[in-house]
Amino acid sequence: EPFTIGEIGFRGNTVFEDPELRQGLKIKEGEIFQRQKLRDEITRLNDLYGSRGYAFADVSPNVNPNMEDRTATIILTIKEGEMMRIRQININGNEKTKDNVIRREIRVDEQDIIDTPSLKRSFQRLNNLNFFETVEILPAQVEVDKVDLNVRVKEKPTGQFSIGGGFSTLDKLVAIADITEGNLGGNGWMGRIRGQLGQARTIGLITFRNPYVNDSLTSMQLDVYRTATNYITYYETKSGASVTLGRYLSEYASGSVSLFAEELNYKNPALGICPDRFPLVCSQLGNQTTTGFRTSLTRDTRDYYMDPRSGWRGAMGFDLGTPYLGGSNNFYKYYLDVIKYTPLPYDTRFAVRVRYGAAVGIEGHPIPLTERYFVGGINTMRGFVFGRAGPVTTSNSLLGATKQLI
Repeated sequence: EPFTIGEIGFRGNTVFEDPELRQGLKIKEGEIFQRQKLRDEITRLNDLYGSRGYAFADVSPNVNPNMEDRTATIILTIKEGEMMRIRQININGNEKTKDNVIRREIRVDEQDIIDTPSLKRSFQRLNNLNFFETVEILPAQVEVDKVDLNVRVKEKPTGQFSIGGGFSTLDKLVAIADITEGNLGGNGWMGRIRGQLGQARTIGLITFRNPYVNDSLTSMQLDVYRTATNYITYYETKSGASVTLGRYLSEYASGSVSLFAEELNYKNPALGICPDRFPLVCSQLGNQTTTGFRTSLTRDTRDYYMDPRSGWRGAMGFDLGTPYLGGSNNFYKYYLDVIKYTPLPYDTRFAVRVRYGAAVGIEGHPIPLTERYFVGGINTMRGFVFGRAGPVTTSNSLLGATKQLI
């Protein structure tokens, strides 16, 4: 017969009163005694003390069973120790990555009170750089009330070169070459050159990103691209460039503003669709230019970007294509994109994502074909061929849509 929990008490606590320690208690009086829940409670109390600078607080459980009524009294004895401050931060193991790239991700500073939640967040941020195989953050006591924070990293290759080929329902036969370096010069800069040749689509892309301009909270990204896509109904070429300035607004929030310019060309309509059968395409044949702004706000609390276990990411944005900057198109778009991750037993997780977007022409101008929504395919809705989850003509040609909800 299992034991139930009788009384729960605390000893040795002076930093927190008993009611404060009971807030968020993992174990409850009257429930079945489980050792895992007791271990979780010890971890919670250690984290609670760590958030106040008591990094070496020690919590010892004393479980007293009563065999007659099958209850267990739990007394948690706390040795609080001293409040610790960080004397200095030492970084080791970084042969390529510069010290400042690592230091700017650490959420505590020298002479600060050591803060366990901030150390955990620092660990997450260093892992999210994707520069290191392993990251260790180890406080070492050097005085009665001071620690040195030893940050040890083991670097991994951050450059990638890939070349290959394949087949997809969108691109058909395709050959791809891609060169990416995520840590240029050890500065944390990202550079990428990508080329793709396919039966249905050709892509050329050059990207450069500096996530912290002069170690400030401002980021900068440059993109130059050219694509050529055969949509069967028509053939599209697109050449453009953009410059994006971003700003970290808080620990989890950021915003950005982009200035972009594109040159578009639509040609080679499918036989028999013009002038009347497919006016959506026929009215836009020829050259167009789009110039304008893109803005976005993002909040991202995911623990690990490459393999999230918990947290969520929400983004909202507004795009404006305007002739006041020299373009021929006149429209705006807005979108919302939210994804939530929930951890499950056995190291599994559940994710749910919702996306909404809309495009609107201004003063009677049509929405450029490239700005319409084509739902279906690996990037939007698996199980559907590109664009086939959205509207199509009676001849099964893609129409695209001015709104999407996925």
